[in-house]
This record gives sequence, structure tokens and C-alpha cells, in this order.
Amino acid sequence: MNSLAQVYFDKVDPCYGFIDRCQFNEHLDIRWKSPLTPSIYDSVLGGVAALGCLFSQRNATITELHLVHSARSCLDDHHFSGPPSIDFLTSWTLRLIYLRMTDSPHAVWVASSTLMHLLEASGLHPESPSDLLPSAQCDPDLQKRLVGLAYHLNAWTSFDLGLSRVLFQKDDLPLPPSPKPGDYTVEVLGLLPASISLDPGRSKDEADLTATLYNVLNGIHTQPPSVLAQCNLMLCILRRLHTQKLDIPSGLVEQVLALLKKGLGCARNMAMDCSPWHHVANVPFHIICILLMIDTRSSLAILPEAMQSLSLVTSTYDTETMRTARSAACLLVLLHQQRRKDDIAIFSQTLDVQQQERQISSPPQLDPSAEDYAWLGALVADLPGLQRVDLDQFLNADMTDYTSFLGESQ
Repeated sequence: MNSLAQVYFDKVDPCYGFIDRCQFNEHLDIRWKSPLTPSIYDSVLGGVAALGCLFSQRNATITELHLVHSARSCLDDHHFSGPPSIDFLTSWTLRLIYLRMTDSPHAVWVASSTLMHLLEASGLHPESPSDLLPSAQCDPDLQKRLVGLAYHLNAWTSFDLGLSRVLFQKDDLPLPPSPKPGDYTVEVLGLLPASISLDPGRSKDEADLTATLYNVLNGIHTQPPSVLAQCNLMLCILRRLHTQKLDIPSGLVEQVLALLKKGLGCARNMAMDCSPWHHVANVPFHIICILLMIDTRSSLAILPEAMQSLSLVTSTYDTETMRTARSAACLLVLLHQQRRKDDIAIFSQTLDVQQQERQISSPPQLDPSAEDYAWLGALVADLPGLQRVDLDQFLNADMTDYTSFLGESQ
């Protein structure tokens, strides 16, 4: 039990820090000294141990399954004599985190919505109408962390499914917790305002989306789980821009691609480190989709690394869902490749026609200067799709040597 708890506090607690470790150790010692005296805190012990199992081995064991069942049974058997206690809320949050990494999105959404209602009933959230009972009282900073994580998990699960999130009478966001050495929960919860602003029910124009993207890109995220959360939020903004037929601001493209590469590296590291955070699976797949959507030479150059990352995650967590995701990603790349081949065929046909006309008419050879093509530079500037063309190379090349251009395109 101590070794599993150590794994939890090493890998999970720094990102989702809402448990007092000293208090946890005290409860653990008391539980072993009084094995016949059950309490609601048993579900906290079981939840911590279950996550410790999940983050220490790649395949579920019978021990992990028993721990999950035991923690759930404690929650189900608990009888409320009043508002939920802080121990009950803590154990439910642990269960939600476990489900987020192992179960279906709908099961997670139900659990996250339930947690939000439990918070309201407990009076733990400042805007809740209930009186805060002594059983629900805790350190103010832990309270902010618990409420913030509940908001975070409910919002993202709801957005993933396109379902409603739980709203309170006064839906003000919880205050951010205080930073602690070795803890980056503050980094994750710092993304909450931007996440809530992307609610599908709220309209956002180009200026709003650009400002949100800028703030997300310039956020400080130091550890892989936090970086993937940042990357996931950026992907959401990019998809929103695309659905509204808006372009990524040119001044932010390099930052976007840099964060995508950073996210891929973090996903690979966490897969090899046996840290199955939920973003490890979905971020590489969505990065592939976004790279194809951006469709520039710089973005497509990242595709091999993105596919390698998705393949690594698939081989590490060999589930039907991951295999399906990898197959879908390969199909998308193949379709994009086929479209490029069709485009090249059209270009070749166009040049063949021009070559035939030149042979028939035999016009005089001209040696135009770059100044004569000033209008071409303006055309490239006005059409975003042509901005990746190397104009100087085009003007300085032998205009009759069509095969050299086709060879480079292929």
C-alpha cells in the first residue's frame, strides 16, 4: 500500500494535487492498526492505491480491479446524514480521475456531473447556498484545488461529448490555488478560464479566438501532463478557427508548430514512463489532423514524428480504440497524399499542353528580368495558398526546364 501511494504522490499528485499527504499517511496508519473499523476514508485509500497501480503497470491486474471495486463500494454504501463530507468529495474525485483514464466518455461525464452536484450540496464552493458543515471543512487551498479540478474535469468531459456542463446559480470560476514547490496543479487550473470561454454555446469572433490562442501559447507549462493540457486546449482553438473558416494568425504559426512538436515529445515520454494521462492517447491523433489542416511544408514536415508518436502510444496501450485511431490517421494521410498526386497530375497536364503549343508556334525566346514579374509577387502575397512558393527560385530558374520543378514537387 505504501509503495502504491508513493507512485500516486510521485506521478499524479503533482498535476492533480488536492490531498494532504500527511493526513493521508495518518489515516493509513490508523487503518492498519484498526482493520475492523471501516470509514469513508477507506475509499480515499482505495482510490489512491488504484491510481498507483494504474501508473505503475501497463496492464490492469486483479489487485487494481479489487481496489477500484472496494473504493466504489465504500461510496455506494455510504449513507448521507447531511451534506457530503470532504472525505467523500475527495474519494469521488479520485474515482473520476481514474474513470477519465480508463472508462468511456459518457461514464466520465456522469461522474463529473455528479461531483459538481456533490460540491454544491456540500457548500464547499463559495457560491453554493448550503452551510459548510464541520465535516466538509478543509484547508482553503485544498478547497480551491478540489473545486478547480471538478470544474476542469466537468468542462472538458462535457465539451468532448457536446453535452451540457453543470452550472451553479452564480457560475463564477473558483479562485486559483497557491503555487507550491514541485506542484504544477496551478498550471493546469490556469487553463480553466480559457477552457470555459470555449464553451460551444458561446460565440467567439476572430479577435476573441486570436487573443485566447495568444494567451494559451504564452502560458508557462513545465511538466509533460501540463504541456499536453496546454496543447489540447490549443488544438481546440485551432479547430474552432477552422470551423469558422478563419486562418491561424501568421505571427503565431511558428509558436503553434513548436507547441505541437513539444506536445508530441511529452506524449512519447509519458507513454514510455507508464503515465497514462488521458491526453497521451488523443493529442497525437488530433495533432495529425491539425497538421493536415494547416497544410504547409513546415506543418507536413512534422507528420512523420506525429505518426511515430501515435504508433508508440498504440503499441504501448494496445487497445481497440488506439488501433482504430492509428488506422484512421493513416487513412487521412493516404487521402491527403492521393489529393496531392491528383494535383501534380493536373500541373503535369497543364505543362504538357504548354509545351505542345510552344513547339507548334515556336515563339521567340525571351529572357525576362525579375522586375518584369513584380505583379507575380503581389499575387503570391494576396493568395495565402501560394505563400509557400519560393518566388526567387522560380524567377531565377530556367523557365523551359519544367522537369526540374516536377521532380522537386514529387
